[in-house]
Formats: sequence, structure tokens, C-alpha cells
Amino acid sequence: MFCSSTYGNVMQQFIASHIPLREDGKIDIPPYIKHIKLDIGLSYNAPMSQQWLSHESDLWVFGFEPNLNSVNTIKQGAIKRHPSHGDPLNPCYVGESFFVIPCALGLLSGGFVNFYITQGDCGCSSLYQPKYFAVEKVVEVPLFRLSNFFDLFPFDTHPVIEYIKIDAQGSDLDIAKSAGNYLAERVIYITIEAENDQYKNTINSGNDIDHYMKSIGFIRDFSQDTKDPTYFNPRFLDYIKKDKVKIFQRG
Repeated sequence: MFCSSTYGNVMQQFIASHIPLREDGKIDIPPYIKHIKLDIGLSYNAPMSQQWLSHESDLWVFGFEPNLNSVNTIKQGAIKRHPSHGDPLNPCYVGESFFVIPCALGLLSGGFVNFYITQGDCGCSSLYQPKYFAVEKVVEVPLFRLSNFFDLFPFDTHPVIEYIKIDAQGSDLDIAKSAGNYLAERVIYITIEAENDQYKNTINSGNDIDHYMKSIGFIRDFSQDTKDPTYFNPRFLDYIKKDKVKIFQRG
């Protein structure tokens, strides 16, 4: 595990190798960018990011994916279209308005953890051991809390995260919790996949998610534009009135 005294520097150095930073160490986002979304769990083709970016010219997306094979496929340009999720990410966005961070997110304080890569992976790999999917190999991946990313986010210039989509095969609620106070204070919408049966030792049921999100002040949102459990932060009603927020998710 990383020493707690150097953990912030480790995260900053890791982020800096994938995202441009300002002189003060915060992420450098141009002023013309008006919308920010997080895509957590990209699979091999990041179709949600493609959907968002193709409809918003002033959007930046930060994607998180621990499977390096998927990361490389996305950067090179995945040609395989998922039949229900949509078109793969156009590589023209990579490094311009889409930034992929090759790490896992969770509740632990940092270091490296086992990641189970399933055979013929189509987004079924997980930090949790699968019950039914055959495991091709187990690799170590870097793990951070989502709050560590937010510590580096320039809330002085971009005060809110409009939307977070999490599809992390049993780790979803862990990731939401790992955002700490940032979730309630800075995030408008969040979609969290409820998956509690196909991986060992998960606490990620629909009831678990609903109880936690309501406990921090979010309201269940039954938008036709999302399929998995989605929640709205009523603290940002005034923001919504001023600037339309677009959300979209297919699971």
C-alpha cells in the first residue's frame, strides 16, 4: 500500500501522466468547456462516452477503466459495436475531450489490488471474484478513491460534475461511497448499476444503493434516458433551471 503521507502526491503524479494539470496541481480544463461527466467502467469501447460526446460540443469526459486491454482498444479505436449499448468511442476524442484513467476505484486507501479478467471479456471483469464467469487471469491494478480524483478537480472554475455513470461489476456502491462528501456537494446526477449476485462478497444490491443515496440527500430519478438506478441531487435545482443537463445510460 502507498504510505498515507505520500498518497496525495502519488495520485497527482498518476493523474498528471494521463490528464493535463495546472501549475497549482489541479486539472487544467479550458474555459469553453461547460459540462463535465464521469464514465466509470468503460468496457472495451466506451459507448456511453461516445453517446455523450457526439451530442455535446462543450463537454469533457473523464473515463476510468482498470483493464489495460480495454484501455488500449479504446485508444486505438474499437470497431466492435455492442448490440444494446451503442457505438464505440471515436478515437478522435481521446486526449481532446475524453481522458481515460487506467485505474480501479474503491474504498481502500490506495495501492494495488487483484483484478479478475474474465474470458472473452465484454465488460465482465471485476475487482470481485466472479461466481459464474470463467477467469482468464488475475492481474494487479492501481486503486484509488474517487475522492482522490476530486481533490485534484478544479471546482474553482467548474463547480459541478453534472453526471456520473458507474458500471463496475459489483464495485459500484463502493465507488460512490469513495467519493466522500464530494458526491453530495458537487454531483448533480449519478447512475449506479445494481449487481449483487454474480460476484462474491459484494454489497451492491438495489436496496443497498437506494438506502445509501437517500441517506446523503439524493432523490431517485426515473428518467427514460437511463436504465440503471439513477439519482438526482436536489441541491442543484437552481443550476438545472439555468443550464440544461443531459444524461443518458444503457446497461
